[in-house]
Amino acid sequence: MDCCACTRAFDAHSRPFLCAVDARNQLYERRMKHVELLLENDVLRKQIDGLSGGLPPHDPEQAASMLRDVKLKTDHILAAADKLRAEIQSAKDELQARKAGLAKRKSDLTSISHGLAERRAKQHKDIEKSAQMLSLRWSQNAEELAGTRAFLCKEAIKLYGLRRIKKSGGPGRYEYFLGRLPILDITTMDALSPEAISTSLAHIAHIVVLIAHYLAIRLPAEITLPHRDYPRPTIFNLVGSYQQGNLSFPIAKGSSSGTLDPKGFDHQNIPRPRPLYIEKTVNQLLKDDPSTYSFFLEAIALLAYDVAWLCRTQGSSTGEKGSLDDIFNIGRNLYNLFVSFSLQTSGPAPPQDRPRDYQGDQNTYNWVGRFSHGTMFYFLGGADGGELIKSFKLPSPMKLADQLRKRLLPEIPVADWEVLDDDEWKVEDAAAAEADSAAVKPSLLGSPRRDSKGWMKVKSRT
Repeated sequence: MDCCACTRAFDAHSRPFLCAVDARNQLYERRMKHVELLLENDVLRKQIDGLSGGLPPHDPEQAASMLRDVKLKTDHILAAADKLRAEIQSAKDELQARKAGLAKRKSDLTSISHGLAERRAKQHKDIEKSAQMLSLRWSQNAEELAGTRAFLCKEAIKLYGLRRIKKSGGPGRYEYFLGRLPILDITTMDALSPEAISTSLAHIAHIVVLIAHYLAIRLPAEITLPHRDYPRPTIFNLVGSYQQGNLSFPIAKGSSSGTLDPKGFDHQNIPRPRPLYIEKTVNQLLKDDPSTYSFFLEAIALLAYDVAWLCRTQGSSTGEKGSLDDIFNIGRNLYNLFVSFSLQTSGPAPPQDRPRDYQGDQNTYNWVGRFSHGTMFYFLGGADGGELIKSFKLPSPMKLADQLRKRLLPEIPVADWEVLDDDEWKVEDAAAAEADSAAVKPSLLGSPRRDSKGWMKVKSRT
């Protein structure tokens, strides 16, 4: 830039300045800095004057007290600092100890981890071996328990006197006895006395309940034996079984033999048990009390169903599935069950040593006493037990009762003529006189009379 006074170009090295303008321009910035420093110095001087002018007058005692306070504070600060240093040092020592402990544990873990897979495999094998031994012992105990159950059942049946006698009607026909009485046969039931039928059913119910108790099996249809409140055996249907605790049996008024009172069950709203006894012959019971007759047939069907179901759980066959004769042949089913118990306690017998009418499998002795509701080994309530029960495929008790009712109805003889009293004859004579006095209609000639009079009245078959 050229100077406005000398019109010469400015050069800081060769020609710094020529005139006063050049000198002024060169000193301008330094003058400005000098002025700023003077202003700042003036401000600082004013501040110093203000501070020094506002101080109170000097007091030696106050200064000494302030000095003591400062020393006390300093001592406290130094003590806190020493304490903090000690805490820091203890924390450092603890940290070092922890580091040493972790290092030791790490070294121990490293030494222990060496060969860990082999030790784990060995422990796994030991556990598997001990589990197999426990399973083997459990199985052996279950086998021993099955043998004990079979022995108890066999001895109970022997004490009850179950035996078989061959009939003279032909080969393969047998009659079965329990407690020195023939076991109930549905084909000859209408010819038996009520006492024989009731006693036979009571013996069957007692031995079935005893066997189920020894085998720890809960029967599908609950059987109640004679007890303090009721002197007769009864049986519940499948729905009403095991639904009540201490069930009281209402007895009909004026009954000396313990007849059930149906109204008592209606008032108590409890399931009605089916009677395993009768007080009249089968034909007379059908005529006098069809409802009790129906309940009695249902009780026989439920009892036969229990026996067949019990035989199936022990591997004893009951003949063809769904066959009425095979299921209701209670004597043969109990005898086959007795043979199964005998095979279990004495070991598997060869086929030639078994009874001719024995219908069990070759491996029946492997089933006897095993499946039950009392132990978890071969538990009937488990998956295997459920599959076993599904394989029975027995007809329902109601279907069995209907088939039994149809079987017995044709065997009932035609009702006899009814004997009328004198009072009933008077009523019939008056009706006959009215009929004779009336004119006979032509449309009724040759057609049978629909109204029955006294001498031709018959009893109702229902």
